[in-house]
Amino acid sequence: MKKIGFIVNADKISSNAHGGASVLYSHLELLHKAGFEVILLAVLWNEQYVYKEEDYIEILPFVKQIHQYKTYIKPQKKGFLRLKNALFNPAKFEYYFVNKKNTTFLHQFVKEHKLDAIIAEWRWAAIWSWQSKLTIPVIYSHHDWEYKLALLRAKPSFNKHFHTFQKKRVEFKMVKEVASCISGSITETAEIEKISNKKALYIPTTYQKITPKLSANKTPNLVHLGGMGTTANRLGLERFLDVCWEDIKKEIPNIQLKIIGNINRAQPSLQKKIQDKNITCLGFVADLDTVMHPQDIHIVPWEYNTGTRTRIPVVLNYEQVLVATKTAVQCYPEITSENSVLCNNLSVMTPKIINLYSNKERLYLLAKKGKETFMNTFTTQSQVIKFQDFLNLILG
Repeated sequence: MKKIGFIVNADKISSNAHGGASVLYSHLELLHKAGFEVILLAVLWNEQYVYKEEDYIEILPFVKQIHQYKTYIKPQKKGFLRLKNALFNPAKFEYYFVNKKNTTFLHQFVKEHKLDAIIAEWRWAAIWSWQSKLTIPVIYSHHDWEYKLALLRAKPSFNKHFHTFQKKRVEFKMVKEVASCISGSITETAEIEKISNKKALYIPTTYQKITPKLSANKTPNLVHLGGMGTTANRLGLERFLDVCWEDIKKEIPNIQLKIIGNINRAQPSLQKKIQDKNITCLGFVADLDTVMHPQDIHIVPWEYNTGTRTRIPVVLNYEQVLVATKTAVQCYPEITSENSVLCNNLSVMTPKIINLYSNKERLYLLAKKGKETFMNTFTTQSQVIKFQDFLNLILG
């Protein structure tokens, strides 16, 4: 049995915590079902990360061992060496965990556990593994492009532009030099393949099939799922409220918007906008069975093709009707006008929601098609052979 080192941020791994957590859960379940032995390493990058045993309870059936490691951070002094790194080694310039002490630990970890490969989840784990120049294959699990998101979050200063450029250099060089990459986005998989000139794997986030416990509402609610710690959720929801919400309420005065997910990291402007009698903020919900009604209208108003919309499979699984911008769902080629309502922009989303709201037959048919798509694409059973074949090809 081949042994895989699985490097993650020290944080909760669950199919229902947040997008990143569900990706990790999905990959671990796939590795287990594909017959690999997994040694998990949870990394505490800085003081914001805390190791808690309870964060890993759900994935205990999938892993052989769990270890933790706190990285040593070595700040760099200004001077010729830092300038040299800026020019020739941007990874060391940008990321202070790239140093001899952390490299030595990772080499020892690989040797001690006789690992055959590393799967590095998210960019920091991948940068550390790649820069350590291990003798075994490093597979980068790509969640998104950091340089793209950095430019979307706020108006960049010159300093931010410079560091974003450096991080882009790191990301591009890394995908060229690691053994291979996997991604939950078909478009970012294609970008990685073009940059690296190597085959990458598109593997959508997978979930266990559920049967909704709640019945359809007499009139559908609008639903937005996802915590405000995620850029796409936070900015997308605020844009929806700015562009669509008032016009929808004029046409459907009693319509209700249910926001599921932690709102603590919402900007003050968004916090103010959700103080609306037609909006209910449910916070984080551990058991979605208690709030997800089939045939409710689920909005994904993000206007950019970045990362992976991990909640889309959840929407289809609960038989809700997806209404999204076309750019938001470009990551999934399986999402089409046959199983969802797709909009060129947010202005178009308003009339489409209004027309869909009272069309019970269309709501039912779209929900049914969405569930079929979920079963064909977003279950472990539908992806495990592809995942297994990809890893076996790399491992030889």
